[in-house]
Amino acid sequence: MKKLSVEELSKILNAEILGKKDITVTGVNTLEDAEDSDVSFLSNQKYYNMLDTTGAAVVLVSKDIDKKPANGKTWLLCDSPNISFSKVVSYFAFPSPVYKAGVHPSAIIDETAVIDPSCHIGPNVVIEKGVAIRPKAIILSGVFIGENSKIGRECMIAQNTVLQDRTEIGNNVIIHSNVSIGADGFGYEATPFGIVKIPQVGYVKIEDEVEIGSNSTIDRGRFGKTWIKSGVKMDDQVHVAHNVVVGEFSMLIGQCGVAGSSKIGQGAIVAAQAGISHHISVGDGAKIAGQAGVTKDVPEGGIYAGTTAEPVREFMTRLALPRTVKKLKVQLKNLESIIKELKKEIDTLKNK
Repeated sequence: MKKLSVEELSKILNAEILGKKDITVTGVNTLEDAEDSDVSFLSNQKYYNMLDTTGAAVVLVSKDIDKKPANGKTWLLCDSPNISFSKVVSYFAFPSPVYKAGVHPSAIIDETAVIDPSCHIGPNVVIEKGVAIRPKAIILSGVFIGENSKIGRECMIAQNTVLQDRTEIGNNVIIHSNVSIGADGFGYEATPFGIVKIPQVGYVKIEDEVEIGSNSTIDRGRFGKTWIKSGVKMDDQVHVAHNVVVGEFSMLIGQCGVAGSSKIGQGAIVAAQAGISHHISVGDGAKIAGQAGVTKDVPEGGIYAGTTAEPVREFMTRLALPRTVKKLKVQLKNLESIIKELKKEIDTLKNK
């Protein structure tokens, strides 16, 4: 069992100790479920009151907190409790699986594929002709890698993922299970004789340090490439359509979708279940709220919400209108009553 004293913990996190110092912790947990040997953290003020009720021996809190720990409790003052807690979790976490270099006997690999000997190729992997896989890549069971695809160094591609022909993956990329990359884009033309399929002859390029969540899909370009740039983080069940470009260090969050030929700027955030229409440009640093429907370009740094999406200030104003109108109606009714009373007083004075 791993153990840490509070003083050791404070040195690791560069955090000031408030409260008892003779405490040893052996694990991590939430404020609600923590026990007297656990470390927990507070980063969301929604749970502020739980500081008084949690069983945690040590809680990581912000330096600007406005109260002190109860007797017998210990807090560590951190610049960012959330980031600090991640470090603690890493210390107590179970060791990551170790994948030995080598090829499982059940893997089917074309003789023209070039695979560095340091790679791990798991059971039932299929690797087609012309594939190149660089050092220390980990390809887990059931993965399919199509013709002439390229996989960078130290990538991890999880179970049952499919990479279609000519997919390019950079270095240090993590692709979780059941991802589909490089399928045909949704390209069709309605004609008097029925729906005609438009050939999709492009490919997908994914740059370094990208992470793609489970069950996400990225379609190949109609021609040219669908392009996920360096540092992009995609949640589970995200869909990126043909010829989309996603800028560096952007985040696409669960169940959002980006339609064909749209461009997401650097450092943008597209929140859960938001939809970006086709041929839309979302500027650098823009934020699209959950369930927003974007049908027009979003400027750099814009914060948009609603369906159809609009600047968040306008959206909140419009959302508040019914309440505002209700308040105004009450005020108007009160004013009418006051006016009636004033008229009565005036009439009374006139009659005197």
